[in-house]
Amino acid sequence: MEFATGAMSALLPKLGELLREEFLLKKSVKQGIKDLKAELECMQTALVKVSDVPLDQLDPLVKLWANEVRELSYVIEDSLDSFMVHFQGREPAKPHTIFVAFINNMRNKITDFKIRHKIANDIQDIGSRVRKVKERYDRYKLHDVAANVARTRVDPRLSAMYNKVSDLVGIDKPIDDIMKSLSENSHMPERSKLKTFSIVGFGGLGKTTLVKAVYDKLNKKFDCGVFVLVGQNPDMKKVLGDIIHELGVQMCTISSMMDVRQLINHLRKLLTNKRYLIVIDDIWDVQSWEIIKYAFPDNNHGSRVMTTTRICEVAKKVGGIYNMKPLSDDNSKKLFSSRIFGEEGTNLDNQSVQVCNKILRKCGGVPLSIITIASLLAGKEKEDWSKVYDSIGFGLEEQEVVQNTRKILSFSYYDLPYYLKTCLLYLSVFPEDNWINKNTLIWRWVAEGFVSNKHGIGSFEEGESYLNDLINRSMIMWIEPSHRVNVGRCRVHDMVLDLIRSLSSKENFVTIHDLEHHKKCLTSNNARRLALHKIIISNTPSIEVEHIRSFNASMCRGSRMPSLLRFKVLRVLVLEECDFLDGGCHLEHVGKLVHLRYLGLFGTPIDEIPREIGELMYLQSLDVRESGIEELSPSIGELTKLMCLRASKGTRMMADVRKLTALQELRLFSVDKIPNFFKDLGKLTELRVLEIHFDKMDERSHRALVKSLCSLRRIKTLEIYCDSVDIQGGDWEDWMPAPYELRELTLSGMVLPRRLPWMASSCVPHLSYLFFTAQVVEQQDLQILGSMPSLRCLNISSVDNCAPYTILESDEFQNLRYLRTNIEIKCGVGALPMLHKLVCGTSIGIEDVGLASRSMPLLEKVTYLLNCKNYHGDEVKETEAKLRHAARIHPNSPALEIRRHKYKNNQQELPRLIIQSLKRVLRDGGEVSTTDEELDDGGARKIARITREEGQRDMRKS
Repeated sequence: MEFATGAMSALLPKLGELLREEFLLKKSVKQGIKDLKAELECMQTALVKVSDVPLDQLDPLVKLWANEVRELSYVIEDSLDSFMVHFQGREPAKPHTIFVAFINNMRNKITDFKIRHKIANDIQDIGSRVRKVKERYDRYKLHDVAANVARTRVDPRLSAMYNKVSDLVGIDKPIDDIMKSLSENSHMPERSKLKTFSIVGFGGLGKTTLVKAVYDKLNKKFDCGVFVLVGQNPDMKKVLGDIIHELGVQMCTISSMMDVRQLINHLRKLLTNKRYLIVIDDIWDVQSWEIIKYAFPDNNHGSRVMTTTRICEVAKKVGGIYNMKPLSDDNSKKLFSSRIFGEEGTNLDNQSVQVCNKILRKCGGVPLSIITIASLLAGKEKEDWSKVYDSIGFGLEEQEVVQNTRKILSFSYYDLPYYLKTCLLYLSVFPEDNWINKNTLIWRWVAEGFVSNKHGIGSFEEGESYLNDLINRSMIMWIEPSHRVNVGRCRVHDMVLDLIRSLSSKENFVTIHDLEHHKKCLTSNNARRLALHKIIISNTPSIEVEHIRSFNASMCRGSRMPSLLRFKVLRVLVLEECDFLDGGCHLEHVGKLVHLRYLGLFGTPIDEIPREIGELMYLQSLDVRESGIEELSPSIGELTKLMCLRASKGTRMMADVRKLTALQELRLFSVDKIPNFFKDLGKLTELRVLEIHFDKMDERSHRALVKSLCSLRRIKTLEIYCDSVDIQGGDWEDWMPAPYELRELTLSGMVLPRRLPWMASSCVPHLSYLFFTAQVVEQQDLQILGSMPSLRCLNISSVDNCAPYTILESDEFQNLRYLRTNIEIKCGVGALPMLHKLVCGTSIGIEDVGLASRSMPLLEKVTYLLNCKNYHGDEVKETEAKLRHAARIHPNSPALEIRRHKYKNNQQELPRLIIQSLKRVLRDGGEVSTTDEELDDGGARKIARITREEGQRDMRKS
């Protein structure tokens, strides 16, 4: 019942706040709050225990009690917030006369007295309700009911152990890849050593099936073999005993008397002189592996240990890793067809083929999902397939095969801590097949109250750790733009989405209304979170919105937005890519949403942001990108709790920023039009992410910017874009001390005199993405940059590059994935061991083109910027032939692209081309992609096309 624990987690800290002296509560009221807080903390402890039990195994009485606690938590929080808004939101009055001051003071005292009297009555009433809930818990002995739930069930994964190899689809290549990995190292001493290997992936991908197939192929080549299941919350004595038993030793009397250490010692003796093959299936935590690994001695007999896990961190601890991939489209169709029609197959009509393709897209190449849906369709008329597709994920609870699929996925879900369960369930508010921006998701978690505030750790950083944990547990799929480490997007697989939507619907956590499934999803008029996807808003059923805390509309249409006056306790308001027929969304009465924490208007045409937005004293995040808003109201400067502000090109900030000291993420355009922006920026010392665009900068503003940057000690991502290419003076070297926490740095549209002194591993050890242009880049500069351990992407240009080429040695750039430069480079043996993409300059007639046969072993693509000015066609073709030959004979056979240009001075013009190509339009996790090269600057394709056209015009002019 993580829904209840989530509600309780947001409430308890607020009860603590209410005890502060500023609220001037009576002693008796404070004591009532303390008693209430203590009782609710006990209830939360009970709820945490209940949340570990699957819903289908909970006693109905426990469910009713937990639901009652959840609803009571919401009521209490709404009451407390209303009280705190009154006292924290009032600005000091500034009357013109003593008489007016006296009248206002008396009015405020009377109002305060009424409010305090009301909260006292509310606390008394709430305390009475809480006591009744507690009495009910004690009366029915619900703690015993929850504790004694039967957890023993038939494991639906057992069938994977006994599949015929002939029935498996798309498994041949993974088997070959794993067997190749297990036999790597041609030198005999290396081959004889013990090798540990792990297959990792989320539930349903077929890890157990794959490892069993590998085990069956290899087992006969070893002296002994064992295949054992660990599972969640394992009894390590039993696991070790099972291994010993599988080795043929009767342990029924001995193992029960041994502890774990004795069992490990006994097992090591059994394996000492044997070449063994051990499979440990389904490990869920690092601690289990850290214990069990000591049972396997490295006896130099070429033994192998394989594991399967859903947890990435476990796989890393084991050793070698094989990331389980979904089936290809062809193999998905083959598996689907074989499960429905058998080996003989059958021909499908066009309509059935279309439905089949839609189903397979939903299954996403996951064998478990394909087999589940195929089992539902087997025996049904093809004309009924579309009906089954329409109902996938909604209303199929009675189907045993669907229940088994959910059960397999739910193993991962119920292994999560309660706070991660709540965060995962929240992803059900997003549309299906939607990639979710990382920062957006975390800020919405924070606004919903799902992220706890730990001492010394910011709410965003804590939320980031939650996301990383869910990714590590294979519950969330993650994709990051090429070469960008600290930006990215995520989503859940459709079958996981089905699971969390089912759980959310049953417990009234999220109410979903979409084009296909709204009739089945809308189950309650007491909705707390409402998600509308791709529908006409005016056609939504009449749902009571007074209790809605989160309103999320994505890609919806309608004549108008529901009146904001109807929302009494709204915390999150999201209108993304919506289209209202009257030309825009009116945010009239937005100032009445006094509880609002998050306002997201990305991609939705908005007439204007009313100045009343300045009254939203609790607002934490404001996203107005691509909304068509021309000006942001000056009242935004009064939002002292605002932590995230995002705007895009065409939107001007009219307010100054000096009061926005809580900001952690700021993305703005035309900041040179904001009065004193560069000076006031230094006051925003909590900033972690800063992205600013400006047209031009005078010397005074430039000095103010550098001085302000010196104050941003917590900055992690810094992106500065100047639309007019400008060579800056030496003030950049005054940027001290070094921004130690910096992860990403982009300085576009400006030329530094040279590499900044702190661009070194000792000053910015976490820097992973670096983009800048310098007047001079020397060999020593690249050596220093090459020693930075975290650097994965380097985009560097030099205006004056005197040397004919720069040599990169084997001990430099050990983790670099992407390198783009106008500098001609030559690689030594072993150089750039992790590089995937290379873009670099080269000249006609060069003898060494940089592609050494024993360098860049992982190179996938190389792009040469070839200066053809003053050279004839034959010379150009001869150099291009050398480049193609070098790429062809390279061990990894990288894709090759050659771009000709005819600049008069390559060293001066090329940096400007690179800078001009990096014009940004903000979008959630987007990338600029061109037919020439992925620039990975987060912009849009439209800008990339315009940039290419400008570049072509420039080339024609030259």
